[in-house]
Amino acid sequence: MALNTKTQKRIILSLSVIAAIAAGIGSAVYSIRTWKNSSQDNIGNWQTIGKDKDVNNADLLSIAQISVYATYPLTKKEVIYLNTSTDSDGNVIDPKSDYVISGKKFDARYWSITAYDQDGFLIKNPVEKYSYNFEDVKYEKDSTSYKINLSAVKKDSNWLPTAGAQKIGLVIRLYQPSDELRNNLNKESLPIIQKVK
Repeated sequence: MALNTKTQKRIILSLSVIAAIAAGIGSAVYSIRTWKNSSQDNIGNWQTIGKDKDVNNADLLSIAQISVYATYPLTKKEVIYLNTSTDSDGNVIDPKSDYVISGKKFDARYWSITAYDQDGFLIKNPVEKYSYNFEDVKYEKDSTSYKINLSAVKKDSNWLPTAGAQKIGLVIRLYQPSDELRNNLNKESLPIIQKVK
């Protein structure tokens, strides 16, 4: 039995509305997952995450992005987040290779460097070490510079284990950074990641 014209129009209209909703949801999910916004800067191989976004005055897209990627976010004056999945030569970090992360103390009340796996989770390891911060990293003789070993193979000092991960992401958190650091973030002030093996 053929459908009358009125029923056909309703079906077409309903399908059009469903397609539009699906396209809108798809676009929103893509925008949230790609985390592209006007306050993201590339500094060498590091990217800032919402450095100039204020969660108290953010647009809806930024709020959605923050809710996915930055649990309990702080305001822009309180924290800077940076991330990378590449070494300083621009190559993707290989979990089976050894790297040295070399840097200096940040001018911030608290800072940390954390390693994550391909799903954005901490990398399970026998020593239960997931990050280093200004208090527990072992500094070089000058008391300001440090070297962190990012490796699947155990190291004697400052070891961030990567065994079992398929992909590595690193995140720097700078809590209560000085205005000088916030306004002058540059390649020289961020850690270098070098492949050694």
